Formats: sequence, structure tokens, C-alpha cells
Amino acid sequence: MKVFIIDDTAITSRLICEYLKQIDGIVPVVFNDPQAGLAACLSDGPDLILVNYMMPNISGLEFIGKIREDLDLADVPILMVTAIEEKTVLQQAFDKGANDFLSKPIDPIELGARVRNMLNLRMRTLQLHYLAHVDSMTETLMRRRFFELADVEFSRGKRYGNLLSIMMLDIDNFKSVNDTYGHAIGDAVLIKIATLCKGILRDVDFIGRLGGEEFAICLPETGLKSAFLVAERMRKSIENVTIRQNEHEIKVTISVGLAQLSKQDSSFSVLLNRADRVLYDAKNTGRNKVVMDVVD
Repeated sequence: MKVFIIDDTAITSRLICEYLKQIDGIVPVVFNDPQAGLAACLSDGPDLILVNYMMPNISGLEFIGKIREDLDLADVPILMVTAIEEKTVLQQAFDKGANDFLSKPIDPIELGARVRNMLNLRMRTLQLHYLAHVDSMTETLMRRRFFELADVEFSRGKRYGNLLSIMMLDIDNFKSVNDTYGHAIGDAVLIKIATLCKGILRDVDFIGRLGGEEFAICLPETGLKSAFLVAERMRKSIENVTIRQNEHEIKVTISVGLAQLSKQDSSFSVLLNRADRVLYDAKNTGRNKVVMDVVD
């Protein structure tokens, strides 16, 4: 787990780093420049932050405030490190969003205990986050979480003029799979399809299960033509695979609807509905195809 140490005092930061290196499973990283440390936190998402109270250019309190403004870092535990034991200072730290504090001079036993407690808290938070946001069977995003992330990408695309494409994907004749082979085999098909799709997507793309055999995929910084190539690759990959479960060998196909963010889209739901509409066209004109919603 990544632990970022933000302290302009080189001696103190190196000492903390050496103590933390003795704890298994921890990768400590030191930043003596608070601004560089803040940038690293915002871009790299540590599992724990230790930040000094007294620093130039940006105080520890200001640092914590900026971290807590970022939704992705809202649950990352923060330890305030300070030689000041005034209760008003500690209260300010907690009010800003610190989870705990360490008093200078640093005691290695106290440091280890507090860091372990904070990282245990982090692990539990990540586990709960996973359970709340990820479909346990297909390991794709749940509907609500998919919409939350997609709304962010939609807003970014509208604000900065970024490309954004949405893919709606449905397994053809999936009901007959369940009726013929049973729901256990149907679940195996869903898992295989989701795995194949995730293997084709980039790290910045994300896929959600909207219900039953229907999935949605968000492709940031991607135009319609590029999205079509991705969709075709998925379609062909799924068409050519044989899903073997128990004594059964099953082949399925998918239909896909694609839409690219346009100036006319007032919300992500409008964009998604455009992709859903052309998915309906794909299903009703032969299945096993990709149809694009082209907007002038």
C-alpha cells in the first residue's frame, strides 16, 4: 500500500520513511515539496497520507482541505504530524478532514500502530466500496456506479469539448440460453462475455451491467469511428468463442448500439438513450451487428 509522506523537513521525512520500510506491505514515498506532494496525491491516489502541520507555501491544514475537495480521495486516511499539542490546532486538523495525528518527536512504535490502524481502515473502506459498486458475478460496475462515473465524463466532455462515446451491448437470444441450459449456465455466459469485453477495453474505459444481459460501456476521449472498431472487435471475439460449461458447448452473439456525445445532448441519459435506440435497431435488423447513431 502506498504511503505518501509530505514534510518539508528532510530529516523528519527520511526518519519516518525508514520506520515505515520496516512494515511489510508498505511502499513509503517522501515529498519534501508540499506542492509536488499535493500533485502526486491528486494524480496517483495513495492509501495513506502523512502530512506535516507547519510547511511553507501551503500549510498542513490547507493541504488536507485540498485533498478532501477531491472526491476520489475523500476516503483516504490522513495523519497530521505536528509538534504542537494545542487542542485548537488538533481540532482544526480534524475539522479539515484529518483522521488522526502524530506528535513529534516521532516514536516508531506509535507510528507503526497508527499507520497499521489507518491502513486497516483503508482496506475495509476499499472492500465496502467494491461491494457497493461492483456486480459480484460479472465484476463490472453496478448500474448506479456506472451512471455516477459516466455523468462525470459527460460533464467533462461538455465543458472541455472532449470526445466521448457510449456503447450499449446486449446478448442476443439470451433468454433461450437460460431456458435451454438453466440459469447457472446463463451466469457462466454473462461472466465470459464481461471478461472478454474488459480484456479489450483500455484502463480509462469502464463497463457497467445495467440489468440482465445488458451492459453499457463508456469510452472517454473516443470518437464514433474508433468506438466502432472497439465494438466490432468485441462482437467478432464473442462470435468466435465457444463457452464450455460442464458438458455443454455454447455460442452466443451480441448486438451493439453506439452514440457519440453531441452538442444536442443535455444529459448523460439522453446520450445513453441514443445508444439504446440504435441497439434496438441492431436487434430488430438481424442481430450480431454494431449500429451507430450518427448525428450531423
